[in-house]
Amino acid sequence: MKRVCVTGAGGYIGSWVVKLLLSKGYMVHGTVRDPCDEKKNGHLKKLENAEERLHLFKADLLDFESLCAAFAGCSGVLHVASPVPGRNVTNPQVNKRLI
Repeated sequence: MKRVCVTGAGGYIGSWVVKLLLSKGYMVHGTVRDPCDEKKNGHLKKLENAEERLHLFKADLLDFESLCAAFAGCSGVLHVASPVPGRNVTNPQVNKRLI
């Protein structure tokens, strides 16, 4: 059984991608900010086949180690998430604040 990771699994698009993959028989690793937050992720756990084939990972897109854990054993990654930086965003090309 193929295993894939979906970043941003709890979001609108990500949750539809997870639903499709589960319906096609994939094992899915989904990244979310807080896997225990039922208000934000409860809908994922209710998807058909989720109990057997969905594993949610706490991940931050700006944290390499958290992504490595979610990607482990996966044959592919569907990158649907977008990082949510703090207020002080810098432009790495010129090292200046954008906000």
